[in-house]
Amino acid sequence: MPPIENLDWTPLGRAFYTETVPVMEGKSQVELLHQISNIVSSNQSLEKMLQQLINLAVDVTSCDACLVYLVDRHRKEIVLRGSQLPHAREIGHIRMKMGEGITGWVAQNKSIVALGSNAAADARFKSFQKLQEDTYEAFLSVPLVSDGELVGVINFHHKAPHAHSQEEVALVSFLGEQMGGALGKAALAERSERAAKRMEALAGLAEQINEKNYLDRILQTIAEMVADKLDSPVCSIMLVDEDRKELVVSAARCSSEDYLHRMPIKVDDSLIGRVVREGAPIIIPNVLEEKQYRYPELARKTGLASLLSVPMMTRDVAIGTINIYTREIHEFTEDEIGFVKVVASQAAIAIDNARLMAETLEAKRALEIRKIVERAKGILQAKYGITEEDSYLKLRNESRRLRRPMRELAEAIILADELEKQRSTPARPE
Repeated sequence: MPPIENLDWTPLGRAFYTETVPVMEGKSQVELLHQISNIVSSNQSLEKMLQQLINLAVDVTSCDACLVYLVDRHRKEIVLRGSQLPHAREIGHIRMKMGEGITGWVAQNKSIVALGSNAAADARFKSFQKLQEDTYEAFLSVPLVSDGELVGVINFHHKAPHAHSQEEVALVSFLGEQMGGALGKAALAERSERAAKRMEALAGLAEQINEKNYLDRILQTIAEMVADKLDSPVCSIMLVDEDRKELVVSAARCSSEDYLHRMPIKVDDSLIGRVVREGAPIIIPNVLEEKQYRYPELARKTGLASLLSVPMMTRDVAIGTINIYTREIHEFTEDEIGFVKVVASQAAIAIDNARLMAETLEAKRALEIRKIVERAKGILQAKYGITEEDSYLKLRNESRRLRRPMRELAEAIILADELEKQRSTPARPE
């Protein structure tokens, strides 16, 4: 059981928690376990499951309000994720650093805080004007822990002064432990499901790269898939034009047509060009505050905030970038960055394959043209008694005069020769 601050927690009370079955509002540990188990096994989303667990907690404690904060490990913060009272605008937006406020202190120390009256007077208290719960008298904050790892914090509020009995603290501690385990497993399952879906998407992408030879189609598929998986309003793929030293949008999934028609950007002095120059991803928390970003007005009009740009590498050279934008300020997780890196690698393979295919086809066409021209040269040599060089010059000069490809003239010479041979060949009697 977590240690407790601001409460006379005697050895007798600890024994009561560990050796008896606390009961409150007619619910025993067994009943709570059964109800929590039913909620967790219902295959609901994390948000819906969290709301049902909050409702259960309110029912058990008869508190006037209940708030749940969950850990954002990437940002090392706790964020409001659930509430018994309506807080639609605050959910997901109220955040605290570890150690900030009473809730942050509970998260940092994994300890219970129980304040029976005038909770706002506590030196650790941090007030949020949008949370009416902060005006309540009594406050009980309990860490949610799963396998020794902090998952979040649950806060119980009473409008009037309320003496937290040992039995009540024991019960909410038990409830917090069970909720912590349930939420930890749910979060793990959710991450595993997202990872599975991304792996399926990557497997499908690899299959498409092997089956399709149309580069534009492949790149558009990649842009749409990444935008969908990361819920991005804009995902673009830019390729390097080596001759111009520019990055050009080659595929994009976006809500604004203006983005598709934006001008190329220079590799040498642009923000995304830095990804190509350094061969490493960059993360911009807010493109509107970044001086090097070239399209702030377009970003403002389209509603873009954070940017993740990842290079597409082939033979240790960046041939382009995948750029993912978010609607709101967002700190990209290691999972998200890793996912885009794998996609960028797959995209580089697709581009490499397409270019290799194009080079192979070009070489094949060149060989075919050479064979046709050589055959036409032989016909001219035999017909006019000229050298191989003169026959080539004759073909080239005629091609320039008529402004027709040499292949067309060579094919015409071959066809005329075949028709002439057919006319000079005596017809066989029937």
